[in-house]
Amino acid sequence: YKEARDANRLKDEFLAIVSHELRTPLNAMRGWLSLLKSARHTEEQQAHAREVIERNIVAQTQLVEDLLDISRIVSGRMRLQVHTVDLQEVVGAAIESIALAAEAKGIRLDAKLDNPLIQVTGDPDRIQQIVWNLLSNAIKFTPRGGTVTVSVERVESHAELTVSDTGQGISQEFLPHVFERFRQGDSTTTRPIGGLGLGLAIVRYLAELHGGTVVASSAGEGMGATFTLSLPALVPIGAA
Repeated sequence: YKEARDANRLKDEFLAIVSHELRTPLNAMRGWLSLLKSARHTEEQQAHAREVIERNIVAQTQLVEDLLDISRIVSGRMRLQVHTVDLQEVVGAAIESIALAAEAKGIRLDAKLDNPLIQVTGDPDRIQQIVWNLLSNAIKFTPRGGTVTVSVERVESHAELTVSDTGQGISQEFLPHVFERFRQGDSTTTRPIGGLGLGLAIVRYLAELHGGTVVASSAGEGMGATFTLSLPALVPIGAA
């Protein structure tokens, strides 16, 4: 009974957050569109307005995509398009796609992708989604001037991706729940960092769908966090 009651409470909190998060970019877009229509503005002001609107469209699109992915996961409709994947190439593409967000926040991205060819079997788009979510999460919770470090290496029969940050860290109480759906360290709608809190739940599911694992570690609040993705690696041609 207690577990059912707690699950219902978490879902109620999640629905409140969803409503808030979906409404926030809509309000921003509506406000800037109204300003554009109400008076004359300089070209610079118009460009800024378009930039804000575009940024909020991207944010809302990501929210909807996360909700759709969770729906596919819950209903068992998530499917993979399996290919041989160069993990370092996929990680590099994910870094390129998020580099501007890191630069805008003054965060240094330190990529260590100089290992020999490391290949895995999987869906390249979904693997890139895993990497993007981990990087996005690290940037979101790292303050200006911090560092996010990304590395890929082969560890015995597995390929390991590690994303470490110098951000706010994870409390020891919340650490066991970090990959759970409907769970966030701060579940209030007034929390300083937004988002639905679904990204890491999606990461764990996609990792397991690829026959891999993902784990999180942190020394505590204010001490940064490290996420390690492990996927079965293909044996290089000619290897013993």
